[in-house]
Amino acid sequence: MIKFFRRIRKRLLTENKFSSYLIYAIGEIILVVIGILIALQIDNWNQKKQLKDEQVKTLKSLHEAIKINNTEFDTIFNAQILRNRSLQDVIFSDVSNLPNTHLDSLIKINVRNHTFDPSTGIYNAMINSGKIELVANESLKNRISKLYDIVRDYQESEDEITAYTKEHLEEYYINNYEIDPTVLAGLRERTDLEEERDKTLYTKAFTSFKIKNMYILLLSKMDDVILKGVNISSEYQELIEDLENEIEAQS
Repeated sequence: MIKFFRRIRKRLLTENKFSSYLIYAIGEIILVVIGILIALQIDNWNQKKQLKDEQVKTLKSLHEAIKINNTEFDTIFNAQILRNRSLQDVIFSDVSNLPNTHLDSLIKINVRNHTFDPSTGIYNAMINSGKIELVANESLKNRISKLYDIVRDYQESEDEITAYTKEHLEEYYINNYEIDPTVLAGLRERTDLEEERDKTLYTKAFTSFKIKNMYILLLSKMDDVILKGVNISSEYQELIEDLENEIEAQS
């Protein structure tokens, strides 16, 4: 093609057709400019496509990370709800009417701590690399950032409960709990004598002001965890749905 235009240009110059050559030269310049503009347009289109592909990839990574964390949080939060109910059972139930096996399970649930430890690797990597800016939806980006602050606040409440449990409940049961470990582990059933003795032990412990006050304070702290947990669960669900909508809109 270049040789073809070169021959035309040479022939026009040879024949002294300057005006025709001038028109031809202008036309050739216009063609070159058009070619450059087309090339720039194609390059611009490619860049936009690459950017959109990178945005979708970022959104999918965030979506997957939040889904995984949501699943883990559901497990932990359900355990916290179960623990909250077990504390209420101890405080508001007539212990003398509950079987020893049920009281055994309440004790284990009462003192069992649960910690939500979400994966933040993908989020931190995106923050450090600046890829979080690829999330074009500013409202969505701000909510993702805010989510991690909400989770940290929830974790602080969990840590407070864990510290309180270790300092008070665990310490009390270590010093005062006399039920045979093989019974608690379900390795054998209680003897009639143990049934009577353990019922007396449970009734005395759970009706004492010291234990009741300890449990009431712990239940009060648990209320904070439950309220924050409900908020996190709702935020996770909404973010997952909004990310799915954004991925669909960008794809």
